[in-house]
Amino acid sequence: MLFIFMESYCKELAKAYKDIAKSTKAAITGEPNYQKNLKKREKELAEQDEIEITDEELELYVKAQPSPYRMKTEEKLGKLKKVMLNG
Repeated sequence: MLFIFMESYCKELAKAYKDIAKSTKAAITGEPNYQKNLKKREKELAEQDEIEITDEELELYVKAQPSPYRMKTEEKLGKLKKVMLNG
C-alpha cells in the first residue's frame, strides 16, 4: 500500500516539476518580447493621445504590469507546493 502511494506521489511531483520547467522556459524566452511589445504599444497609445511620456515612466509602467509568463510560473509553483504538502 505504501509503495503505491509513493509511486503516485512521485509521479505527481515529477509532473509538477516538469510543468514548472516548461513555464520557466517560456518566461525566459517570451518575457523580453512581451515587455518590448508592451512598451511599444504604450508609446503608440501615448502618442495617439498626445501625451508626453518619458522613457523612465514607460519603463516603470512596463515593470508594474503583471506578466502572463510570471503569473503562469507562479501558478505552477502553487501546484507544486500543493503536491508537496498534500503528499
